Amino acid sequence: MKKKILIGIFLLLVLITAIIFLAWAIESYNYDMDPANGVDILEGFEALMLILIGGLVILCEIDIFFTVYYFVVKPKTAAKTIFVIFSQLMLLLVVASRDLAHLLFLHVSEIFGEEGLVIIPIFVIYIILRIACYITCFSENN
Repeated sequence: MKKKILIGIFLLLVLITAIIFLAWAIESYNYDMDPANGVDILEGFEALMLILIGGLVILCEIDIFFTVYYFVVKPKTAAKTIFVIFSQLMLLLVVASRDLAHLLFLHVSEIFGEEGLVIIPIFVIYIILRIACYITCFSENN
């Protein structure tokens, strides 16, 4: 019963997110295409950005679903729990990478003035940890 409720809640959340971002994108596109508004450069670009951001939000919601599903439904071991927690921390660091890059720029080296030097390794670590989560959490030998 817990599984069905949890899956239903997250499916509803993803559906609401998709509808909201799609509605915003349509509204933005219609505004850009109206000649009375005077938009003449990059028409429809904001709509594309809204769709991309909505997709990223939905991916984050799915990732959070996996974590909640693991802690509520799946059997837990120390290794699985460590992978799940650290992958979520890496995702949080990806969100906070701008501040982390600025902190490293001020106190470590000026090379960290480029945010990409911080976000790319953190995101790669996140991907590696998430793959380890899927391998350990959904392997048949559990």
